[in-house]
Amino acid sequence: MDRQAEPFAPRRERGLDSFKRSMRRNMRRGKGKSVLGAVLRGVLVAASITVLGVAAFALILNWWDASDRAITAINQVVKFVSILAGVTSAMSAGQNGGALRGACVGLLYMALGIVCYALMMGRSPQLTAYLADLGMGVAAGGLFGMILSARKSA
Repeated sequence: MDRQAEPFAPRRERGLDSFKRSMRRNMRRGKGKSVLGAVLRGVLVAASITVLGVAAFALILNWWDASDRAITAINQVVKFVSILAGVTSAMSAGQNGGALRGACVGLLYMALGIVCYALMMGRSPQLTAYLADLGMGVAAGGLFGMILSARKSA
């Protein structure tokens, strides 16, 4: 049948093949840096910084008799430094959406820490007991993300 004879020719719907082609094209152009991949990379960087920081702190505690308050404070500093490193690796300076991306990194990092702690202690994690930690992760990650997105890229 001739296309000119048809009074109305329906448009071809964009399907999965078109989506795959555009994703491949964007990846080749460098636009396709996945936000989810960046957030997961940030969480992994934060978790590895935490493992290194806790290991170093455990070695220091062999020679230093620290109080419980000092240990708690140093653990909080290790968490903040880890979240900052994770958010920094999840985004570049001047990038849009920094607060949301940072908050996601902070939330997932803290959730991963809570789950790992619960598994090591042999208990199921109780969300109400850890809401303060989750809130701290979201707030710190969002704040670090806002600061990084406000910086101009060099």
